[in-house]
Amino acid sequence: MTIVTRGAILLATLLATQTPPAQPPANSVDAAMTAYDQGGYLQATDMLAAAAFDAQGKVRDDLAYQIWQQVSTTVTNELDLTTLATAQPHGAGEAGWVAAIAESVGRDAIAEIVRRARATSIVILNEAHSSPRDRAFAWRVAQALRPLGYTVLAAETFSNEPARDGKPTAVAQLARERFVRIDTGFYTRDPVYAAFLRNALAIGYQPAAYEQTSLQRPKGQPSRAAVIAARDQAEADNLAALHRRMPAAKLLVYVGHSHVAEAPLDEGDGKRTEWMAVRLKRMTGIDPLTIDQTTLTEENVATRASYQAAAARVQDRDGILFRHDRPLVLGQYAGAVDLQVVHPRRSYRFGRPAWLSDLGGQPLPVPAALLPAAGHRLVQVFAATAPADAVPLDQLIVRAGSPPAHLFAPPEPVRFAVQP
Repeated sequence: MTIVTRGAILLATLLATQTPPAQPPANSVDAAMTAYDQGGYLQATDMLAAAAFDAQGKVRDDLAYQIWQQVSTTVTNELDLTTLATAQPHGAGEAGWVAAIAESVGRDAIAEIVRRARATSIVILNEAHSSPRDRAFAWRVAQALRPLGYTVLAAETFSNEPARDGKPTAVAQLARERFVRIDTGFYTRDPVYAAFLRNALAIGYQPAAYEQTSLQRPKGQPSRAAVIAARDQAEADNLAALHRRMPAAKLLVYVGHSHVAEAPLDEGDGKRTEWMAVRLKRMTGIDPLTIDQTTLTEENVATRASYQAAAARVQDRDGILFRHDRPLVLGQYAGAVDLQVVHPRRSYRFGRPAWLSDLGGQPLPVPAALLPAAGHRLVQVFAATAPADAVPLDQLIVRAGSPPAHLFAPPEPVRFAVQP
């Protein structure tokens, strides 16, 4: 696996530290997810890498690769670009993107979001599930919206099963304890996501779940289209019910990928899909502010040139591109979202992505006693009073003989843990 303390790690490091077996066990993904469900971040990451990649670093299992991207970034903060370039097929990119970007100018993203959020009571922001940086930006958005009266943070990832056996729901427990636990949600296991939530609760946000429940799932063996329709209708139903209970509340809704689209998307097969935002807009009569931050990124090899052109326009700030005085939205979300965010190029402080400082943590050296004499290990930092199943405040991989990066944590009593 890649080293957590640097952003540009050679693929050779991945292959030298962990040579995948010739054929991964058939149940390797299930075993990795069992480990992850128990808080075994490093074990899950290593197992998924072994299943996902062949000896040349090419993808041999698409499902394992997709999950590896999501799980590995909980210990690396970002996907290594060299690894992605080797693993992903190269494409020709998107025709016309660079030309459109060349005619654009960048504006400050937060200022533009705040300006437009005044005219609505629902803001919908998406993320790529393998991009913790998106979650750090979501915190900046939540912080900026709070003075406008936004008080509800509805996150797709929150577990939404009803209370039973005398136990509270996941969001009720989160609101009461302010600790993000392993079972709060799948993506909230990322320390960056957990920090976003802690910060949002601290400034007055109320967490709300809206994911499809087990009772809302279709029976039998429905088609992919039927599965999407049922899920997104259930999500819209749950958010609309929340709006009816709290009609005066302003909602920040945090979603994954296409759920942000407020117009049907062309799926490339002649069919158009109505995702959650389309349905919610129709049900409530509220025109939401919809924001994509998953398209103009450097993680997609085929569109990396477009990202570089866009990053040059926004320079060192999160930006929105404007062309002919209108927001420029490229790709599948053109005409389906209001704004498209471009994040600045990668930069580092204390061996970690610079954007980590947006979450408010302070650099914390790894205690010398926790450095491995050989191999590598995961070093975690927790609040001193955190329960055993809490998501760490931060974590990183350290290797014998390599100077470790710094952890980031709030200025409060902490305890450390390691995973070999």
